[in-house]
Amino acid sequence: MRKPLLIFLLILFSAGLCLSQGDQAQYMKIHGELIKVNDSLCYQVRKGFSRRDTTPWEPFCGKFSNLWYEEGYEYTLQVKEYNPHADTMFVIKTVASYEVPRVFMRVHKERITVNDSLCYQIRKGFSRRDTTAWEPFCGKFSNFLYEEGEEYTLQVKKYDPHADTIFVIKKITRSSVDEEKLQKILKEKRMRLKEEGRNDTIRAIPVKRRKMRK
Repeated sequence: MRKPLLIFLLILFSAGLCLSQGDQAQYMKIHGELIKVNDSLCYQVRKGFSRRDTTPWEPFCGKFSNLWYEEGYEYTLQVKEYNPHADTMFVIKTVASYEVPRVFMRVHKERITVNDSLCYQIRKGFSRRDTTAWEPFCGKFSNFLYEEGEEYTLQVKKYDPHADTIFVIKKITRSSVDEEKLQKILKEKRMRLKEEGRNDTIRAIPVKRRKMRK
């Protein structure tokens, strides 16, 4: 009689221990962008799991155990203990992850002078047909090498023309001034031929014709 009772009490104790460990587990979020703190690349974290939470993000310069982090994604985690000052935070499980909306911008092929400083001309978006006015950006780009005479489309962490640094995730495209001039010349020639009533075809790249076999 005592043996079954002892087993039953042991099961109850184990269940209570598991429940207490579950109660101690905490939820937290990781931002989709890393930040620099004293030359170290750190996570941005905050306690809780609500996406509507407006609590400021805290830097966490340690590491996560049992998590593969990919920049550009925001994570909701269940952790043993939320402590942004710890060396390591142990992740029990990843509750959710979703991609942060991408931000694109364009950089003009020519720089301008603003208050004796040589500044870039930038605008938000990626469409080449966009007629939005260019804005001066007198800061610097991280992870990007600019060449005068080339126009660029970039994916960036955040578009802010007033920032000291804009971090570039990747370069999408670039267009050469020579290519643009060539397209303009070809367009003008087509218009001139159309006005003259000629049907000549102008190609940017000549196409070799095959000889017809008899």
